[in-house]
Amino acid sequence: MLITNDIKKVISEAPIVPIVTVSATGEPHLIVVGKVKEVKEDDILVFGIFKMEKTQQNIKETEVMQVALVSKTDGPKGYRLSGKACIEGQAVLFKAEKIEALI
Repeated sequence: MLITNDIKKVISEAPIVPIVTVSATGEPHLIVVGKVKEVKEDDILVFGIFKMEKTQQNIKETEVMQVALVSKTDGPKGYRLSGKACIEGQAVLFKAEKIEALI
C-alpha cells in the first residue's frame, strides 16, 4: 500500500489536482482537474473525464502519468505520484507506483 492515510488526507484537501501524461513521442501534457473522485484498492486514484482528449490519447499510447497533490491545511504538505493510467468508461484510473514528498 503506497497511498497512506496521510496522503489520503492531502487528496481530500487538495483544491485542484495537476496531472501530467506523456505522448508516444515523449511530449508532456499538463492539465488540472478538480478533485480525485475516489481512492480504490488503496493505490488507485479515480478521476472523472471531462473532455481530456489529449490526456486520454496519451494514456492510450503510453499509460504514463504523474499526479501532484498539495494541501495547506495544518501546514503545507505535498506529494508527487508516478505510475500508470488507463481509461475505464468515463473515468481515468491511475495506479500509483512511486510516491515522493514535495514539501
